[in-house]
Amino acid sequence: MRVGPIAVDYPRALLAGLVAVLVVAVAFAGGTSAAAFGSYNPAWDGASQLRAVGEDAGAEVTVLTNASEYEGVDPDGTVAVVLSPDRPYTAAERDRLRRFVERGGTLVVAEDFGDHGNAMLAGTGSSLRVDGRTLRDEREYYRSPALPVAPTVAEHPLTAGVDRLTLNYGTTVVPASSANASTVAGTNATVLANSSRFSYLDGDGDAELDDDERLRARPVAAVEPVGDGRVVVVSDPSAFINAMLERPNNRRFAAAVFGAHDRVLLDYSHTAGQPPLAALALALRKSSLATALVGAGLLAGVGLWTRRPWAGRSLATLPWIGRRGDDWNRNEPEATEPADPESSVDEGTYAASLATLHPDWDAARIGRVMTAVLPRDTEDSEDE
Repeated sequence: MRVGPIAVDYPRALLAGLVAVLVVAVAFAGGTSAAAFGSYNPAWDGASQLRAVGEDAGAEVTVLTNASEYEGVDPDGTVAVVLSPDRPYTAAERDRLRRFVERGGTLVVAEDFGDHGNAMLAGTGSSLRVDGRTLRDEREYYRSPALPVAPTVAEHPLTAGVDRLTLNYGTTVVPASSANASTVAGTNATVLANSSRFSYLDGDGDAELDDDERLRARPVAAVEPVGDGRVVVVSDPSAFINAMLERPNNRRFAAAVFGAHDRVLLDYSHTAGQPPLAALALALRKSSLATALVGAGLLAGVGLWTRRPWAGRSLATLPWIGRRGDDWNRNEPEATEPADPESSVDEGTYAASLATLHPDWDAARIGRVMTAVLPRDTEDSEDE
């Protein structure tokens, strides 16, 4: 098919389209993650919107991928968020977190059933833990009793504008000294949000209220001072995933926590790996040397690319796109076009050149090629 002066080779055009689609697909896969709670997971169970919430609240948002990075952070005015870590923090890493909090930082730990969150809380000096049993509410809930709504919210800077929280198979906050407690009595913590008095902990997982399961209000979020900082415990990391941020007041709660600080650290040092392109971008952002090396490599690549033999040729002359004029013929061997069609070389010189390059061509074929290749104005001037 010819479009204007360019003849398009359908198979090659299709190949180019497939390559373009493949490049886009690889870029998307390399820049996104499917990990639950992932900062680069845009699906319903990801937490990609948390970055936008922090930025909208006016905070500087950073994705942290190594606990050693806490050493270079000014704790004053900084909040770090950990969502249900997959792996335990080492003793040295817990010490870093503890120093971060004691020097004035805010640490938000959102956990439900994992053991690593409680170990982290113990390592930072907090007296709060999460219970681990599923909280249900047959009266105050969103769509299902397993998505209980906590309707009692304390007046606190971290809950400004928030009048309820919605959990998704969450649990409750308890003191370390008593796993069965329905309050945080005996600690210095302040309850930020309580479930309704119709909620209960489903200890046997049968989704029913049994005789040994009590209806009562229970803490689902609390804050506790530790040193010059504080630890915030939320009994459900799902409260911060993309789907649940749209539930009643969850986004407001995240915005209130982030807005009370200048900087937000999203700690993914102990969760599923970051996508390759995102990890590369984070590494470049944190290392000026790596940025300089990559920049130099790109400049060198561009330089080599421009020195390719076909660099600078017009689009119409590239063999995978098409050729000019009437010389597009799949049955004809490719003819070599004279270097300068505007020169004063006559038809005899063209014919001799073609005969030398293609000794197997007869005079008729040479004539057809010359008719297609020679500019019209050259032929007209010679006719005169």
